[in-house]
Amino acid sequence: MEGIDPETGLRVSGEQQAAQRFKRALTTQLGTREKRRSVGSEVPMLRGLANETNRMLMINRIHRAHANPDNQLYDIQNPEVECVIVDAGFHVRVHYEYDGVTGSIDL
Repeated sequence: MEGIDPETGLRVSGEQQAAQRFKRALTTQLGTREKRRSVGSEVPMLRGLANETNRMLMINRIHRAHANPDNQLYDIQNPEVECVIVDAGFHVRVHYEYDGVTGSIDL
């Protein structure tokens, strides 16, 4: 699969495009895409108050986004979420496998 890097406009493929797709799915609020209302996740809603309950919800919402077939993340395997409360927010890192290569994204 190939894609376009939104920051540079260059073509990306392999693990880079998988990371881009995963990050886009996690940072897009459900219901905000005009003709694809079921694409995205509920992760952006949890960016407010950092507490243990919201930390667990963040992990759950990331796994839900991965399982959502409309996000087309079926080729990204074994997501492992690290979610740490830092000051008044979260530091989130997701490790995954794509085509036998391990990658990670930071939110």
